[in-house]
Amino acid sequence: MRLRRSFFFLLKNSTLLFCLLFTSVVSAQTSDFSDKILVNGHIITVDKNFRIAEAVAIRDGRFMAIGSNKDIQSLADPNAEIIDLKGRTVVPGFIDGHAHMDREGLKFILPSLDGVRSIDDILEVIKQEVKNKKPGEWIVTMPIGDYPNYAGGSDLLKEKRYPTRWDLDKVAPDNPVYIKGIWFYWSGKPPIVSIANSYALKLAGITRDTRGLHPGMTIVKEPDSGEPNGIFEELGTIGTIEYSLMKIVPRFSHEQRVAALKYSMHQYNAAGTTSIYEGHGLAPAVIRAYKELWENKEMSVRSHLTVSPAWDAVPGAHPEMVLRDWAIYAGGRGLGDDMLKISGIYTAVGSSPQNNIRRKDSPYPGWAGYSVDSRLQDHRGSLYDLILAAARANLRANAITYFPENFDHHLNVFEQVNRVVSITDKRFVLEHLRFVTEAQQDLIKELGVVPTVLPGKHIWSSGLRSTRDSDREEINSYIPLKSFVDKGIIFVLATDNVPFRPLHTLGAAITRKDGVTGQVIGPDQKISRADALRAFTINGAYLSFEEHIKGSIEVGKLADLAVLSADLLTVPEDDIRQIQVLMTMVGGKIVFQQP
Repeated sequence: MRLRRSFFFLLKNSTLLFCLLFTSVVSAQTSDFSDKILVNGHIITVDKNFRIAEAVAIRDGRFMAIGSNKDIQSLADPNAEIIDLKGRTVVPGFIDGHAHMDREGLKFILPSLDGVRSIDDILEVIKQEVKNKKPGEWIVTMPIGDYPNYAGGSDLLKEKRYPTRWDLDKVAPDNPVYIKGIWFYWSGKPPIVSIANSYALKLAGITRDTRGLHPGMTIVKEPDSGEPNGIFEELGTIGTIEYSLMKIVPRFSHEQRVAALKYSMHQYNAAGTTSIYEGHGLAPAVIRAYKELWENKEMSVRSHLTVSPAWDAVPGAHPEMVLRDWAIYAGGRGLGDDMLKISGIYTAVGSSPQNNIRRKDSPYPGWAGYSVDSRLQDHRGSLYDLILAAARANLRANAITYFPENFDHHLNVFEQVNRVVSITDKRFVLEHLRFVTEAQQDLIKELGVVPTVLPGKHIWSSGLRSTRDSDREEINSYIPLKSFVDKGIIFVLATDNVPFRPLHTLGAAITRKDGVTGQVIGPDQKISRADALRAFTINGAYLSFEEHIKGSIEVGKLADLAVLSADLLTVPEDDIRQIQVLMTMVGGKIVFQQP
């Protein structure tokens, strides 16, 4: 795909070079030659006119010029790298507005049970692990199920049951063994099931007299003897077993988080992602991993992080006092550079028995990435108190609003706070939006709120299930992308890591099809491919106040792009999800390329 050519020519002016772009003249923002040129392409710039170009020149990590092959080739340095695109489509690098990027790499830290179809298959994996362990060393595996969602559980196994402690003991009598639970956010199927062998149960002090710590936690026991058989079942979204009864199980170390995050970035690059935004917030342990990669210049995805507050680290203090301190580095547009920046805060209030168990381990995030005590407890303040304190501290609020009542409550609080402290220029964020009425859309527009939506998850994976009992008017308010476009609401598309491929999400947004039945969910809310692409590029840059430096292919902006196997604007819409990413650049550097 890449060629090296030499271009020799005389310059009439050694300090400034101009080139013709399309039908107008645009100055190249450099006094030197380009160091990389892409030619013979179908380059979708996503600028304000949505222009298409043939070639781009890159210098010092930024786009130097965009235009025709002839114009751009004249800018080549004798040693410039020339990349022949052979007619392929180029888009700005995708910006994932709700990424959970750290989570992806953690799936590969532990031994996998992907592909197991019997208890014997599971025992074979454990047996191989025993060979590399000393007696007494822990063996901890991923859940029973296939990557990436780990759904299926015991239904995948020939025996149609989970292995018990005694099954695991056959191959690992001298090592504690623990099979992690199927995280509900991946599988979407309760209960969360985890399994321990006899050695692990003994170390944890679990006996026939041990009881679950809340009504949704079950220690499965043999009906005859009453002995625990090693299987734990738990209802809820995030398990608490590893924060309580099986707290002894080894946890992700800092070194593992760093390695996993670096791997995650490579995976996201391979999907065409060049930037992410973590609106759900990140715990200190995860931010520390980012910081290490940033300090070592090993980041390949531009990352905008928000703070997941560890409220229990400052017990009793009023939210306004706490946020005043955090605003020193996370206030306004934040602290950092164009590779790593921190700003804003995740805002949520409330508790549950499960939350109260997890928060005792503050701030260890486990799989989640965000602090286990990120919800402010009711006795310390209401949602209004929290949002008002954030607004006064110039901390942008980011809120998960999956349930309609939760979404309505947050939006109303935003409106109330705006009467005291204006938030219209702060770009507060509402995430996981699903049902949004026209009145709510108008309020979003008025308040300058940025909606983040997940078509891959909420249309492709669960659209029919979520709208089955809705009438036509309500269905028309479900992920109302066309209404957002018509009202001029800047919205952002995101993957939520389920899966993390932007082209899957784009396909779901454009077709609005339920992945199982093919039924179109809310056909009146279909949007154009151009609007969908904007929502995954320039709108994502707007989300982090960076639309002036990235999100489109324009002179002077950071040279982030993805080369695709097909034209996103013309390929049959059902094929969009199957488009492959052939190459990804971040700052003009190739961070992924297919062989």
